[in-house]
Amino acid sequence: MKFGVLAFNWEPFSYTPKLYSELALEAEKLGFDSFFVTDHFMRPHAEDVATRQHSTLEAWTLLAYLAAKTNTIRLGSCVTPMPLRRPQILAKMVATVDVISEGRVILGAGAGWDRREFEVYAGEYRGAEERVEMTRESIQLVKRLWTDEEVTFEGKYYKAENAVLEPKPVQKGGPPVWMGAIHKKMLRLTAEVADGWIPGRAVGASLEYYQKAAPTLKGYAKTAGRGLTYAVMGYFVAEGAPTALPAIGPMSKASELVQKYRDCGCEYLVAVFFPIQNYIPMMKKFAEEVVPSFS
Repeated sequence: MKFGVLAFNWEPFSYTPKLYSELALEAEKLGFDSFFVTDHFMRPHAEDVATRQHSTLEAWTLLAYLAAKTNTIRLGSCVTPMPLRRPQILAKMVATVDVISEGRVILGAGAGWDRREFEVYAGEYRGAEERVEMTRESIQLVKRLWTDEEVTFEGKYYKAENAVLEPKPVQKGGPPVWMGAIHKKMLRLTAEVADGWIPGRAVGASLEYYQKAAPTLKGYAKTAGRGLTYAVMGYFVAEGAPTALPAIGPMSKASELVQKYRDCGCEYLVAVFFPIQNYIPMMKKFAEEVVPSFS
């Protein structure tokens, strides 16, 4: 089993940009496989907060910065709402970070869900079915741009004519795409176009959910003739620490909870630690006391 860690691209992390390199370098030193950042343009789950609390750092610009600071740790988004950016632009951004990092990128992908963010940055918020199909087309076009010499693409939502993307990503075939899927249609899409699955505990991937969804997704993947990495992202909290969203559980039970996810088919866990001011000590404790049991 492999492990990564994640930092939010919103406040309070975003108030201190150097904190990201400190966390990523410490995670690399501790032997974590990956360092992820969230990808939002405005703070999610916070419609009524003060304007300053919508402070975010653009995820792929931030990952480019981290690519220049780190050496071996994989870097990714968890997850990028595909309909928020034009596929051609996103493909170029991700490819550039893969080149800078010498092939260490994971593209976490999703259909997006934050209505306000879409209305402000994309101009409209489409229904779930349309966002799923936009995500499908986006991933298809992105992958072709990463591999084909010249791309002409005619979709319902996206088009490209004689598009060229150079240099290609370092990773053959392009960076792996891990889908942040919860609902059935997105699980089917994961099996058809993605390389991995990374649902978030905070948005529904409880143990009970994972136990049912993982076999379902494996069935879809088998039908599609494709292999996937089965991951999960979630929070571990210090005893008594509050968290606004559902966590995997307390740090004191981390080993037990990781084992339960592993028993459900999970092979890759991305952790976040609360409270944030204790992030590095908790990350060290996790690396020293939890990770070795699953090597």
